[in-house]
Amino acid sequence: MDKALQASTPPPSHESAFGACRTAVRAGDWHAGLAAFAAAVDKGEAPDPTASVYRAIARIRSEDDPTAGIAELDADQLRAADVRLDWRRLVISPLTRSKASNAAVAALQLALDAWPDSLDDRRLLASILGRLGRWDEAIAHADAAETHSPGDTSLHAARILLRLQAGLIDDAAHIASDTIELVVDDNESAHVWLMALTRGGQKATSARAAARLDPSLFRNERVAAGVVQSLLGDDRFDAAIAAGERALQGGFDGAALRSQLGQAYLARGARDDRAVSALEHFEQGVLLAPDDVRLASLHGKCLLGVGRYVDAIAPLQHACELAPNLDHPRAMLARAYRHSGRYKEAAETLLKLVKVQPERSRWQRLAIAALSQAGRDDEAGSLYDAYLRKRADALPDSFADALSQLEEKIDGAPVPRARLDWAWSLREDSPAMDRTAWERAACWGYLVDHLLLEWLECREDKAEEAMAVLGDLDEAERFLEPIRSQNKGFLIATAHVGPMYAGLMALELLGIPSRWLASMPSVARASYASALISTADQTETQVAKQCLRALDAGLAVCLAIDGAPSPSAPRITFEGQEITYSSFAARTAHRLGMPSIFYVPRWKNGKVVPTLAMLPEPRRGEDVEDYALRWQSTYLSLLREQLSGSPENLRLSGGLWRHVRRADRSKNDFRAHQ
Repeated sequence: MDKALQASTPPPSHESAFGACRTAVRAGDWHAGLAAFAAAVDKGEAPDPTASVYRAIARIRSEDDPTAGIAELDADQLRAADVRLDWRRLVISPLTRSKASNAAVAALQLALDAWPDSLDDRRLLASILGRLGRWDEAIAHADAAETHSPGDTSLHAARILLRLQAGLIDDAAHIASDTIELVVDDNESAHVWLMALTRGGQKATSARAAARLDPSLFRNERVAAGVVQSLLGDDRFDAAIAAGERALQGGFDGAALRSQLGQAYLARGARDDRAVSALEHFEQGVLLAPDDVRLASLHGKCLLGVGRYVDAIAPLQHACELAPNLDHPRAMLARAYRHSGRYKEAAETLLKLVKVQPERSRWQRLAIAALSQAGRDDEAGSLYDAYLRKRADALPDSFADALSQLEEKIDGAPVPRARLDWAWSLREDSPAMDRTAWERAACWGYLVDHLLLEWLECREDKAEEAMAVLGDLDEAERFLEPIRSQNKGFLIATAHVGPMYAGLMALELLGIPSRWLASMPSVARASYASALISTADQTETQVAKQCLRALDAGLAVCLAIDGAPSPSAPRITFEGQEITYSSFAARTAHRLGMPSIFYVPRWKNGKVVPTLAMLPEPRRGEDVEDYALRWQSTYLSLLREQLSGSPENLRLSGGLWRHVRRADRSKNDFRAHQ
């Protein structure tokens, strides 16, 4: 009976011998699977490809080095075992989740050898290779995936993004340009296209593409932020603001969108844009991303700009903590400290910048002023002396040589394009000079005025060489004689145009006792330093008191009406721009009943000559506000006349130039979103 039963029972099949291994492995019991495999082999069974694959999976998941198990297999075994789904579920996915990147790469490469048409595997492999910095391989796999599915937007996004990460900016922009139509309707990854085009220098193309995307159909906040950034990058301020606000209304919100939208309001530059809208978006952005250094910096900058100096300290401190090596947030923090009366902290903050970037003369100049304001005069003097020596070493031996070298420096003059564009729009028609020649002349004027300052500060023993640029002053002397004969103080109103630093030399040659408002620190030891009222290390109240004392003593006080002693200095609208403007001179002239004149040095036939004109005197019984407006109107008319003249007399830095913004291009070639 037993023998008959034994004869009727079939011998154990291969499946039954190794089936327990596969069942255990698929259930995630790696050790049981290995034990079942070993038991089957002990019984004399020979494993087929399926059994070998599941044993390898058990090894991959249970051993410290998963690559050993992967190395046991080849593509033929995977195909024969038909384990495509289990290979992804049991090997690729867990290795990817555990960030075992090298093992995941090996598993994916094996899978692609077995099933080359697997787009998901190829896409994932490209992503992991990118994380490993193996850019050539990653890009090759992304490109291969795209050939199998040329209309897949996400695959093109991967191709572009990998190239951006690899630093292949031009290649990324080229692909983005060729495939831009893909994201018009399917905009989930549109931000990648816009970023590639912008970084590749195709800002106008990026902006036009962004304008075609309907904010009501945005797929996510990243796209919304990318659209605003692209429009902003091509000076489409109104369009950027409209798109961003509509995205917010549509329920999209995020730190990146708030950051870009706030910057768009700042770029547009109206008072409410700066003081209300931009500030609101930065505040919301900081709530969404408290540790975003850019948002913290922008928040602090905006608070500085509206005069909330104490409030600006905390976000700027946080920005410095997040990014200790960034200089701009630290410089803004120093300004917030200074205007909050915390002079010690301002000095220490700037000294850190000087230590990290000793080659930046700007930080040294600010640190000198901060040390002086903090009462650390000896340190300020020592730093100032070292600062002068370093600058002096960079100057030629003669002023004539320094002047002749300016032509070589014109192309590198750091003049913002917006300033050149605005100044070009104000010029008188000059058919003899094209735009290129005009800009070179304007940049020469920028350079020569800064050279005058360098020479006066650093080559005091050769100051007379710089004075050689002064032209005939007889006409100026005759103009000023009636005013001087009154034996009382008077006001000289100037602006940041023309060779400003020649003005001090001219008054000195004319023998006019004067005081000049200047950003030079009080510790300056030059012979003319006693004629300066420093705005660098004194409060506005202290400066005003010194001006009044000088006028009361019968001196001439010269001040740039367009100067900005504080980040929140008042502004007025002038020729389509906002410029800083102080009514102090007009109000002082009214209060003291004294004359005031408009004075600007200018280049004429290679020499510096003065432009002089009387400004209105107060009328009997005239209200101070009415007088200040009349005085302002005359001053601005005279300033406008100067700006329309020769380009070398523009100067292009400081004062009225500081807040010149780019023209809004929203309506140039496409309609802003409504």
